[in-house]
Amino acid sequence: MKISNATKVSLFAILAFTVLLTSSCKKLDNLVKVNLELQMAQVPFTIDASAAGTTANTGTVHFDVDSAIKANNASFGVGNIKSATIDSVVVTLTDSTFSGVTNASASFYSDAVLTPVTIAGSNTGSTSSILTLSSSTTADLTSYLKATSFTYTFTCTHPQVLTPIPASAVAYFHLVVEPN
Repeated sequence: MKISNATKVSLFAILAFTVLLTSSCKKLDNLVKVNLELQMAQVPFTIDASAAGTTANTGTVHFDVDSAIKANNASFGVGNIKSATIDSVVVTLTDSTFSGVTNASASFYSDAVLTPVTIAGSNTGSTSSILTLSSSTTADLTSYLKATSFTYTFTCTHPQVLTPIPASAVAYFHLVVEPN
């Protein structure tokens, strides 16, 4: 049986297409990256009554980062995080304002990494009850997010606090996830 030149060309084209398709799929898998904005659960804490000065107030929250990622894309989980950075921490006071508050900062650590990461900011005596501390760190926090317990500390210099002030904090992260 003799194979015609047209058949040889067709077989070669099919073989080349198959090889190209197989290698392209592997390359496409490597190119799949998903950017996610992760809002951590709200962390309640109280600024205790105190004389004027600097205080640190702490709150802890349990948060399932794996479930939060899967809620955005069921194909990924905490094991697929390739990078994580913190964008900001928003602190909200109930029935009070940040008037007179200076040198405000927030830090957090997790049960996976106990070394705190600080998100520094400064308030210029805002009369608002919401303070956004933008992150200046570009550190990769992936290892911090492979946890379920997160502790936040809000530190500031303030005038005298006559009664305890209920407050809360929410952290915002940027994640890049991709197939392993």
